[in-house]
Amino acid sequence: MEIIFEILKNVEDGIGAKTRLMYASNLDWRNFSRYISFLEEEGFVVCSGDSYKLTEKGKLLLQKMREVAELFSSQAALKI
Repeated sequence: MEIIFEILKNVEDGIGAKTRLMYASNLDWRNFSRYISFLEEEGFVVCSGDSYKLTEKGKLLLQKMREVAELFSSQAALKI
């Protein structure tokens, strides 16, 4: 889930070219290909020309993942 979050966040930040996205996500080519293929097949990202863009479904997933991360961080803060 962290890898998917990282890829989606990088696409949102405008890093859409395959090679730049792969490096920004700290993945080797094989793993990047698997994750990006999954995200495309499930409709979270689309390849437009030579770069990736988030779909509405991808934006929603990224938002939900951020909400979950916030819940975890606020729960951790309460225990400290």
